[in-house]
Formats: sequence, C-alpha cells, structure tokens
Amino acid sequence: MTDFVLENRGFIVDGPGQPLNESTLTAFEAQVGTKLPTQLRSFYLRWNGGLPCPEDIPEDKGICVRVYWKSGVEAARGGAVASFENMFRINAEPSSDFLRTWNDFKHRLPQDVLCFARNPGSSLFLIGIKDYNLGKIYYWSSSYQANLDEGEMPSYDNIADVADSFVEFLLALREEPNKGESLDAWVRRVYSK
Repeated sequence: MTDFVLENRGFIVDGPGQPLNESTLTAFEAQVGTKLPTQLRSFYLRWNGGLPCPEDIPEDKGICVRVYWKSGVEAARGGAVASFENMFRINAEPSSDFLRTWNDFKHRLPQDVLCFARNPGSSLFLIGIKDYNLGKIYYWSSSYQANLDEGEMPSYDNIADVADSFVEFLLALREEPNKGESLDAWVRRVYSK
C-alpha cells in the first residue's frame, strides 16, 4: 500500500517511528539547536523516520543513491554510490534514535549540517541547516573522517554532494547495483529511466 507519491513514483515507509506532534518535534529541534528544513520536517511529522522505499525497487534489493565527490578528495575512492539503510527516529531505541546519534556524531561533522540517516555501515546522510546550504543532502564517509585526536577539524573532505533537497534525495533513490555490474553501467541503467 502506497504511503506517498512524488512525481508519479510511489513510496512505502518501512519501520516508521511513533507518531510525533508539533510540540514533540519542536522540543527535539530545541535539543539539536536548529529547526529542521521544511521538507524533512514535514516527513518527520508524518512518519518520524524509517525507510522510505520506492515501490519500483524490488524487495530483495538494497536501496542506493549516487554521490558526487569533490575532485581529488581521498574519500572518492569509496565509490560514487552509497547504500541507504534508514532515517533516524525521534524518541526511539538507542540504535536508531535521532538525538542520540546526533550527540554521538556532532563533534565529527561540520557545524552547518545535521545527520538524519545512515547507511548499513557507520557512514551518514546529512542535511544542510544554514542559509547557504539549507535542505541540501550530503553523504559523510566515516572511513575518511578527520582524526580529532591529532587535532584535525571536521571538513568536507569526506563529504559528498547527493541532492539539492530532501525531495530530490528521495527521487534519486535507486536499487543497488547488480553483482558484477560496473558503476557506469549501473548509473546508465537506473538514472536513464
């Protein structure tokens, strides 16, 4: 059963959190120190996280999105595709709680973003929270994060661009590459439709 439709593409939200009301979401925003960008905020008021699954992706396939690394950054060796596992939930169990995850990672991230989702590993999806990047979606690779113990500061060296908005991010979600499929072949297959 379709939960929502974007540009004629149906989505099902798998594993949403407990419903939120405006006061609960406002209290959460006070705890993280910023109001969520409008599109993400609307999603949280309706579903409180979970996994928005495009209905055109087979159930036996993982969900991925193309990422765009800045030229010359070492993190680009990780590839131009990132798996998407789930969005954090507000007031949830510790492993998927939005606030707990934010508190665990905020010192490792630039101050102009907020983590809202993860991949199956320990890498994160971020959303811009300042006027100049508000609502923009990024992918943060944990494998190439700044070494805080050596005095390195969080930067964009391990962060790739994903989409200009949360809705564009949802529309960019695709099925994972087939075994043995080259990245170029995958991009042509799934983004040329």
